[in-house]
Amino acid sequence: MIETEQLEKLNSQFRNDIAATYFISKYYFSVNTNKFRTDIGLLPKQEIDLLLQRKLQTQNFTSLFHEYIHYIHEISTVTGNIGLSLDLILKSIFSNYFTTYLDNCEYNGFDFSNKDILDKYSKIYATKEIMNGSGILEGLLIGVNSFSLKQQEVYLLDGNNLVTVKIDVPLLNCRIFINGNYKDAQLIFGKFYIYEGTAYELDRIVDKQFNNLADINDELKATEYTVLRSLAKYIYPDIDRESFLVAASLSLAYLDSGNVFISFIKRIKNELEVGMNKQDILTRLKTETGAILISKINDFNEAQDEILEIFKKRKQLYKAFSTITEEAKKAYLLRSKSPAFEVDLVIAGDYLKLPDLIPVCDYMYIFKDTDEYMRDFLGTASYTDEQSQALKVLIAYDHYQKSHWVNSTKELERKEKKKCPFFPCCNLAYRKTYESICAEKPWRTFEISYNSDKKYCWYGQAVGEFKGPNEL
Repeated sequence: MIETEQLEKLNSQFRNDIAATYFISKYYFSVNTNKFRTDIGLLPKQEIDLLLQRKLQTQNFTSLFHEYIHYIHEISTVTGNIGLSLDLILKSIFSNYFTTYLDNCEYNGFDFSNKDILDKYSKIYATKEIMNGSGILEGLLIGVNSFSLKQQEVYLLDGNNLVTVKIDVPLLNCRIFINGNYKDAQLIFGKFYIYEGTAYELDRIVDKQFNNLADINDELKATEYTVLRSLAKYIYPDIDRESFLVAASLSLAYLDSGNVFISFIKRIKNELEVGMNKQDILTRLKTETGAILISKINDFNEAQDEILEIFKKRKQLYKAFSTITEEAKKAYLLRSKSPAFEVDLVIAGDYLKLPDLIPVCDYMYIFKDTDEYMRDFLGTASYTDEQSQALKVLIAYDHYQKSHWVNSTKELERKEKKKCPFFPCCNLAYRKTYESICAEKPWRTFEISYNSDKKYCWYGQAVGEFKGPNEL
């Protein structure tokens, strides 16, 4: 049991400001610099040059690395690819209720009277929730006390049909410390804890190597970032970091990743306790998983081609997904040959080799200034300007759909305000001229452009992409 003063110390160490965020299905991440622009020598509206980019990279390296690991997992794993396919099904449903007229940006709202569409929507959404599992903890994690497996139905797309698959999902019974009290909590162990746990453990190793520390600075222990570690040590208290990280990485090759992670930890425990060599055990697990990945490589590549076909006549999204699916094919092949490559390279101290294997996605640096016009920096490290422009349209495309969900555009605008994801970094003239629109209902920029110069911004292009074939 952790003593109260230790808990208070942990609580005081917990970061209230989110250091960085990777945006699932949008293929970019943001980093909160916690600085004003003047802190790094920038004048108002001054562009960030390559020298300043490198300076920011050094200052925020471990946060950047953490989010980059999320991108690696989304682009290269079976679990990550399933998440994308589920997200695209929801977008296809959304597109059914969109007007095709080019003089407006309005979405008509979800048709709850269509039981078939409603059933499909509900099943896909439920599948995403089951696979993701629980999320941010209410308080501090004292430990895992026990776990059980619950069989759940998930739904995957097979052609135009949904097929039902049953998987075992781990339910963790945990002890949490919140508001000065201990309480019991049940957590669903899924993709979220595997993603966050793996990225956190790897960024801590890199932090130690990058900053020449004597030991790992475990600054976020007892949080959602260490549920993975706590579960591994509950099953096998003597397990080392490399072993449970390899198990976590390999588990993302399976639909039931949470259950597979547990089975791998049990296997490592049993085989170590009968005197087997750790590296031999890990090598066998990698070889077995690699063989499974190789056996399904044609299916994976065909799935990427099907994704691309969806957007064949949508100019910018076709460019965006041409980049994404090509990167996914290369990353999957890499993972087939070396199923836990990201863990292996970090453990070996060769983490700087990763960007040569999987190029870094686009990123945004966020500053503290109150004036948001051209405050932040949205850059690219790996793509051509044409590719990067298309990927920004994808970000807006996702924002538009997820802002609305089931609401019509008019209903949404009555209920709440939604800021354009590019609001703090856009330098277009009407970002100032129509500031309130960009800050509250950015989809209306489509209509502004349609009725004036036909020069659509990233968000305006995204709205046009939802309408169907276009040449925007």
